[in-house]
Amino acid sequence: MLELYEGNPLPAGRIDNGVFATLTEVGQPIGSFYLYVMEGIYQDETDIFTHAFQGNAIEPGDVKYKDLSGPDGVPDGIIDSHDRTHVGSPIPELTLGFNLGLNWSNWDFAFFLEGVYGNEIYWQAAQDIEGFYRAFNVTKRVYDERWTGPGTSDTQPRVSWSGATNNKKPSTRFLFDGSYLRVKNVSLGYTFTNLGKKKTVINSLRIYFSAQNLFTFTKYPGLDPVMQTSNNSASEGDLAKGIDWGTYPMARIYTLGLSMNF
Repeated sequence: MLELYEGNPLPAGRIDNGVFATLTEVGQPIGSFYLYVMEGIYQDETDIFTHAFQGNAIEPGDVKYKDLSGPDGVPDGIIDSHDRTHVGSPIPELTLGFNLGLNWSNWDFAFFLEGVYGNEIYWQAAQDIEGFYRAFNVTKRVYDERWTGPGTSDTQPRVSWSGATNNKKPSTRFLFDGSYLRVKNVSLGYTFTNLGKKKTVINSLRIYFSAQNLFTFTKYPGLDPVMQTSNNSASEGDLAKGIDWGTYPMARIYTLGLSMNF
């Protein structure tokens, strides 16, 4: 972003009442994620005491956030809204595409790859189902990695209704690499020719098999890394891109076809 009217930043991508995940301001990418930085999990009371003050209700097992700055721009020993910072962009650094078509004798083969690199996705669905502030089912990683005592986890907090206010804050806990490589389409066909010589009205006949969205290689743990602006922020466009509310993923489609020329 090079210039804004009167230099006013634009918050967007509402993820909670009055809470936004992105902030567009001069010098940053459009729709830049603006979040707290998760520093780990409080392991014991000493850990809480020696860290920046995060609230009176903090207990061992809660998420620890990084003390980045106070109102004057330097760390002040208090975790508050001044500690949110730009942590990533939903805009890929690189967009990939590879298309291959081969023909040999009566056979034909087509192969299409697509992908992106260097973008982030805010997994809002995980904030809901892992934030433990509503009666939702939880992910398997919460069950496997949740904190249950000192040293048990530094990635997933304790399962607690009372700790939800702190643990579900908009942070890098829910921000993930959105890079992916997808086998978008593969097709194989065989064409029967010269059928007209066999007393038929069909000149050629092609039988083919194709598969769409066959494989996706990604580290993103959500349903689908191919993210666009959700209906929750449709009017904000690129200001709120890359926020995953659990959109239904692209289906894997298999097609067996027959085409004829007369």
